Amino acid sequence: MAVDGCVSHDGEGIYGGRAVAAGVAAAMTGASPAAVIAAALSVIPMDSWTARSLRRGVVAARREYHDTLAMERGLRSSVVIGGYPWTDLAPEAVALAFGAFAAARGDFRTSVLTAVNMGRDADTTAAVAGALAGALSGAGAIPAEWASAIGPVRGSCLPSMRGYHVLDIADLLTPYDDQLAEPVGLVGLGGAAGAEGTGAGWIS
Repeated sequence: MAVDGCVSHDGEGIYGGRAVAAGVAAAMTGASPAAVIAAALSVIPMDSWTARSLRRGVVAARREYHDTLAMERGLRSSVVIGGYPWTDLAPEAVALAFGAFAAARGDFRTSVLTAVNMGRDADTTAAVAGALAGALSGAGAIPAEWASAIGPVRGSCLPSMRGYHVLDIADLLTPYDDQLAEPVGLVGLGGAAGAEGTGAGWIS
């Protein structure tokens, strides 16, 4: 991940990618939402912007609020730097995504909606929150009306992908082997979670 990511990112951008990779890897082992967050924090420097923002977001998400809107505002304000106009920031997006995941206690639909409703880099935060919650609960957690809206790719940007469905690509990336009882694509990466469920095997 770090090798590929350094083509376009550095420093905090790499930390954000590591945190997400470790969190998703831990979620795929069935870890609790708290353990998923701990796995993400375990692979980045504790004094980094990403780690500080992630911790603030998760703490804010766990507070008691009188309604959903108050929770979303509280979480957003705990992470977002007021007056800074640029929203495409890895530490901010990762923190809001993990905060949404924590507030939803890993529920897929609520994680995604919370991330979207907070605005900012909403496509990224919703994708990350959805990846965490989806890895935790599986494809069955995705609302049927959301899944049915996704069809085969039209090939507008990449003609060679025309006709493929995202699930077709997922099957190609992780072909299932009944004898191994785990996706073949993960075997060379130290299993589903790497070192003791922290996802360390995915981010070296």
